Amino acid sequence: MRQAVDWKTLSEIPEGHKVRVVGFTAGRGLKNRLAGLGIYIGQTLEVLKNVGRGPILVRVMGRKIGLGRGESEKILVEEIE
Repeated sequence: MRQAVDWKTLSEIPEGHKVRVVGFTAGRGLKNRLAGLGIYIGQTLEVLKNVGRGPILVRVMGRKIGLGRGESEKILVEEIE
């Protein structure tokens, strides 16, 4: 696993990139909501839409999910090469 220095928030990842979830800076309620959507540590996400404002669209386990910018700023990820 890479060091935390390489981690970014999901909101910083450009469209078309794939990432792996490595942690959260969220409380229990948001963590539970994200887990219900299939977003948990170790899960792979593909960023489908991130235009710098508004919601971010990601693909998780074949499903498209929209996340608010505030939510996406609490998801720590590492880019997959």
